[in-house]
Amino acid sequence: MERTNELLTAINKYFSSDEGTSIKYHGTGAVAKEFADVFQFGEKFIGDAPDMFIRKNDVAFIIEHFEFDCYRATRKGSQNRREQSRIERLEKKLIPTEAGVYFHDKIHGTSSYQDYIENVCRNFNEHYLQINTYKANLKKYGLISDSLAVQVLFLIEDTSPLGSMIVDYSNNSPSIHSICLGACPEFLSLLGNSPAVNCVLACSMIGSTKEVWFIDRNEISEYQKESIDYSKMKFMDYEPQVSGFQFLIPSKKNIDG
Repeated sequence: MERTNELLTAINKYFSSDEGTSIKYHGTGAVAKEFADVFQFGEKFIGDAPDMFIRKNDVAFIIEHFEFDCYRATRKGSQNRREQSRIERLEKKLIPTEAGVYFHDKIHGTSSYQDYIENVCRNFNEHYLQINTYKANLKKYGLISDSLAVQVLFLIEDTSPLGSMIVDYSNNSPSIHSICLGACPEFLSLLGNSPAVNCVLACSMIGSTKEVWFIDRNEISEYQKESIDYSKMKFMDYEPQVSGFQFLIPSKKNIDG
């Protein structure tokens, strides 16, 4: 199996820290606790299609990771990704000087809750169609057999630059909240009607705050009870600012004269 980087990057981002990561869930949390145990102590195989396979005794999980954001997408991909690439290209063209070079730009694009939902559902469906391929590949490598009970987990990461947020005007004073994939009725409906996926680990960042939800499809009704109709709230559409500074470190000869 070939090594992949995106899943490992996501795991390091959300789960490799001294303070640990809180994983939220509704219902009993039985599968969430089982997954945490297998992930921590099980044997891991990193690859491509699927991204990861972990096994502990007779419990096994297929893990497939994908990203999405809240920006409008075309055949060329997400506006956010294209803008990030554009800014990276401009930054690479900068020539550092000892005095320093400063740059400033914006991530241009249109974002909305509708784009958020359409993007995650489209990516979910694309990966869902590959589940039989994932299992066939694992059988080819001798990692699973027909007798081994294997659960499929999608690790879904919201990579919107500043996170996906809404303004709730239902109370006396407006309040800002992050959008939780585990509370989106549209996504929960899709997951509930997708029996080949057993669970979802939904990850997002609001500033430096990590939001991680474990969604067990067998307990989907518990999530639907707590779902939020974000479509009736005001989505925060913004153009994130990007700034940077580069400078050339003088050689030792110049420092010493």
